[in-house]
Amino acid sequence: MDKTVLLKLTNISKAFGGVQALDDVSLDVYKGEVHAIVGENGAGKSTLMKIIAGALYPDSGTIEFEGNKVDFMSPRDASEIGISIVYQDPIFFKELSVLENIYMGEEESNTNGILNWASMTNGAVRAIERMGLSSDIVGKPMSELMLGSQTRVLIARAIHKNVKLLILDEPTAILSQTETDILFKIIKELKKQSVGIIYISHRIAEIFKIAGRISVLRDGRKVASYLFEDATEDKLVFAMTGRKLSFETQPRSQLKTDTPLVVVKHLTRVGFYHDVSFEIKPGEILGFYGLVGAGRSEVAKAIYGEMLPDEGDIIFKDKIFSPRNSRDAIDQGIVYVPEDRRHQGLFLIRSIQDNLSAGLLRSISNRFGIINKQKELSLVQEQIDNLKIKLSSIIEPVSSLSGGNQQKVVLGRGLTHKPSLLILDEPTHGIDVATKNEIHKLIVSLAESDIAIILISSDLPEVLSLADNLLIMYEGKVEGCMSRAEATEESVLRLTLGLNRNSLIKNVVC
Repeated sequence: MDKTVLLKLTNISKAFGGVQALDDVSLDVYKGEVHAIVGENGAGKSTLMKIIAGALYPDSGTIEFEGNKVDFMSPRDASEIGISIVYQDPIFFKELSVLENIYMGEEESNTNGILNWASMTNGAVRAIERMGLSSDIVGKPMSELMLGSQTRVLIARAIHKNVKLLILDEPTAILSQTETDILFKIIKELKKQSVGIIYISHRIAEIFKIAGRISVLRDGRKVASYLFEDATEDKLVFAMTGRKLSFETQPRSQLKTDTPLVVVKHLTRVGFYHDVSFEIKPGEILGFYGLVGAGRSEVAKAIYGEMLPDEGDIIFKDKIFSPRNSRDAIDQGIVYVPEDRRHQGLFLIRSIQDNLSAGLLRSISNRFGIINKQKELSLVQEQIDNLKIKLSSIIEPVSSLSGGNQQKVVLGRGLTHKPSLLILDEPTHGIDVATKNEIHKLIVSLAESDIAIILISSDLPEVLSLADNLLIMYEGKVEGCMSRAEATEESVLRLTLGLNRNSLIKNVVC
């Protein structure tokens, strides 16, 4: 690896009001190196990346790029010298096409100032095909793509030009294993081209696969830095949190009843899932596992009334249940916490208080529609206390919270409905290890209070740790069911990939 320094940060500090987001952070990135940055939510990772990308200006400290001191006044300044960033939460124009998103702000035109659509189309096709996407999508609106494909388009946009430093913030959080493999292949190609890469991820296992160096941020300071060969999972977790955390199988009490709360029979929606059957009892955690696109979320949304099935039955509390919409489901005690919290779960410009009480306005208002503020504050404070949401004021916009605390707000709003069935779709996506541990304990405590929980997760250790039973899906079908006792990482993965499906014992009736 070339030891030529591409990026050098010296004593970078940044404060927002009374909060010190970054405190005297120094680090560098070599050409052709993957330098991983890890840390809890709120550790300062995103703030540091925004400073490098020109979206924020540091209070103090210096930035050098290719040996020259730089002062970025905007993201365009950083982009023009070869710095590209792909944020954790996809940022794009959803109604514009893939092509338009790739070239937004960097359109090609001929000498007459007319846009050169042919050249841009060819460039966009090359970029997306490099990421394993079909050229057929180049003219489609971004809103029609799945989350994983949207992320791959944004990575294609970042690297289609002459990128010198690529910043990837949780890039695999919503990618399938196949998509992740394609990304890792691209990263290897970029390293050979002397592109420096800053890689942020909470998935420590994948960091060990690609990173040459790993730096740890905690409370706005760089607290440790390791070469790949010197790093261990225990070292990183301890440096990130200052304490050891356990992710062993969560202890559970025996279920109080064998009577199912929900029975799903032969549920089918053409193009998404086929002949799905399972049941779940009060107090049970049923894990849904499979590759992205296997149909897990779509089945859950059928129960929640958002994507109605073409065939099959849902029996809820011993009665046929056919929700027309999500309001029907909520009224019956079914709550769904979505995967994409920023776009599907939060009102980002509204306050934390408004986000927590949004679903309860009917129950805390009088017949004239006037909200009982005292009752609202009581319900909001109850969820803040129960979930240990870290905030300075309930009137702050919810967008000011860290990702983990934003997730707690979405979960808290759902819990105000007192659900009997709680559907959690990727509940720890993009969340640091400490907050993840808190949410794991919360999920178990909710199940202990007889709430049935469907846990959809792409994090296999999480599913194995929490679920009483696992339902594994492959290409829209139930590939198998396993109890916690018989499930192993190998056996679950083989079913997930559709391998040797007849050789595994599947004793649990879903």
